[in-house]
Amino acid sequence: MATELKTFIGSQFIGKPVLADIEFIPHLEKINDFAATNGLEIYVTSSARPWGVPVAGPAFPPAKMSNHFIGHAIDMNIQIGGKLYTSHELGDFNSLPSTIQAFFTAIRNHPVLHWGGDFGDPVHIDDRLNKNDPNTWSKKLPIIQSELTGLTQPGIRAVNSPRLLFLTTPMMEGDDVKAVQEKLIGKGFNLIITHADGLFGTATSQAVIKFQDREDLEPIDGIVGDTTRQALGL
Repeated sequence: MATELKTFIGSQFIGKPVLADIEFIPHLEKINDFAATNGLEIYVTSSARPWGVPVAGPAFPPAKMSNHFIGHAIDMNIQIGGKLYTSHELGDFNSLPSTIQAFFTAIRNHPVLHWGGDFGDPVHIDDRLNKNDPNTWSKKLPIIQSELTGLTQPGIRAVNSPRLLFLTTPMMEGDDVKAVQEKLIGKGFNLIITHADGLFGTATSQAVIKFQDREDLEPIDGIVGDTTRQALGL
């Protein structure tokens, strides 16, 4: 059993950064392929999720053994032709554009992937590991949760590296965020705020993306990892 928290970048994935278990990455690649085939974008709203953190405005009550807790699930909206389809539209399969129907049909026909629309949660996709192999789910839980804590919580390091900084709900905060903001402000980027406040909000995320683009960093994802930190001089 390989278990490791990774960042996933896909050509059709937009929205929040995707954090997933390494064993779920091939399935995310397949989701990306299905989206590319049908000319749509996956607007991610949630992926790997810390245990015990309340979910703001969930479309469906979170499961006690949610695959989000082990990095084997995403919540998403779908964007196509400039229109964003949310839980309200995605819940009515028959009224969806044919390309979105084809995308979900491909998910349904996949031997592992599972679309939440079949149980009342149309923004959810996972691999049903919690149902098909609860023992493996239980083994992965403490590993992924430990890595997720190390990546996202102040004062704790994972694999001897500073935590990743990115846009979350609730917002990340701390001196490390403040240091990034001070560097961005010093380089002329508009964070709306005049002084660093230590909260990683939308303006900070957009400034990071613009900085990554200006510096030709890869990927341009709004995540402050080692490469972006070095480019900022941190």
